[in-house]
Amino acid sequence: MHITVLALGSRGDVQPLLALSLGLKARGFAVRFAAPRDFQDWVEGHGLDFFPLTGRAASFFGGAAGAAMRDRLRDEQAFQRFFQDYLGTFLDKLFVACTKACAGTDAILCWSWTRAGPSLAEAFGVPLFVVGATPALHLPTSVFANPFQDRRTLVGGPVHNRLSWRKALPFTRIGQPQVDRWRKQSLGLAPLDWRTELRRLRRAPHLFGFSPSVLPKPWDWGRHVHVTGYWFLEDTAIYTPPPDLEAFLNEGDPPVAIGFSSQVGGDARKVTRAVVAGLRASGRRGILISGWGGLKGVELTDDMFVIDKVPYGWLLPRVAGMVHQGGAGSVAMALQSGTPSVAVAFGYDQRLWGERIAHLRAGPAPLAAATLTAEQVARAIDAVATDPELKRGALRAADRIAREDGVGTACGSLETALGQPARGATRRSAKPDQRATEDLGLALASGNRQAEDRA
Repeated sequence: MHITVLALGSRGDVQPLLALSLGLKARGFAVRFAAPRDFQDWVEGHGLDFFPLTGRAASFFGGAAGAAMRDRLRDEQAFQRFFQDYLGTFLDKLFVACTKACAGTDAILCWSWTRAGPSLAEAFGVPLFVVGATPALHLPTSVFANPFQDRRTLVGGPVHNRLSWRKALPFTRIGQPQVDRWRKQSLGLAPLDWRTELRRLRRAPHLFGFSPSVLPKPWDWGRHVHVTGYWFLEDTAIYTPPPDLEAFLNEGDPPVAIGFSSQVGGDARKVTRAVVAGLRASGRRGILISGWGGLKGVELTDDMFVIDKVPYGWLLPRVAGMVHQGGAGSVAMALQSGTPSVAVAFGYDQRLWGERIAHLRAGPAPLAAATLTAEQVARAIDAVATDPELKRGALRAADRIAREDGVGTACGSLETALGQPARGATRRSAKPDQRATEDLGLALASGNRQAEDRA
């Protein structure tokens, strides 16, 4: 049986899907992995069939466009202008590439915000599974507020939380003219009202690759929504660190790691100044993972080591704590390793994950990048590096996560929903087993469906 995975976003978005895809391949599925071209060598190096999608993730998320998208997610009109300036033409090309990638497939897995998924599943007559490493904008809950737009994700009551998701609904229809044009001209389908598309998306089976011990599944998500545990990429390559990095690690007390992935954008220089000054004030040694840029013109000391990239799985067990951007992937790896950490949230869902770290007592409360000061950084570094209670909290979280098998649980769910174990199967050899799907909880009960429709 053949599955196409549509993977868009930064490396932190794509990596969990790569891990899930490798799990599916190990169970006998044929997997085509469609992603931006700059991930081709990485994906093919893991033995998967790669299909290039439009654009390059690193240049988008690490540049002005990525910063603009993050900053405009809180305002519909601002995001609409951003879409017209940056994404209109890109979306047309993306739909063409996604159509080619899904030709001849038996099932489609896609991120929640990949607008192509529902229409392609309809056109090809195959099942659609919505997957993600973070809560989806289209899936409301009263348990916590919409993290992409509300700064108070965990302190509001049920009414406030539900309303925060309702306010996000206009964002789900941005780009609808492009969707309808593509449906008509390329897929031969009638235009689709955005509310109808939203209902279809909500009713599709969902698999979320985060730990229920970190963020439990909200009670008001339907039976078709599964929180499986993290999808960690088991990289079999042996990392050989540069000799100067290994020497730095062995020179003294364990340092603190600081890395913000590609999410800093226009704030890079300001944030870096605060981080370097805070690290200096803390008296701790630090490893600065400089992929976010902004280090030029900043005075560094002998207690600071700069490296462009390093595998977190190798580095984190060797440091006293970490300062990161609060991305779902960075948080997952810090918790998996039992490393206390703190989030400096720039936008998106980062504050939510930073708050979950604090809730688990695996780190202090998240900081806001927009108002970051050296004093805040120094206090946070001191906490993650020296507070024994935070270390115990991080180790408790690591112990719970170690008992989970997120990839295995997700793959088992997909096998059951598709009506067969994949090993030894031939393409088109089985239709999805509706009874098995319902038994698993991947079909939405009518009561839950009505609740979703009212949202």
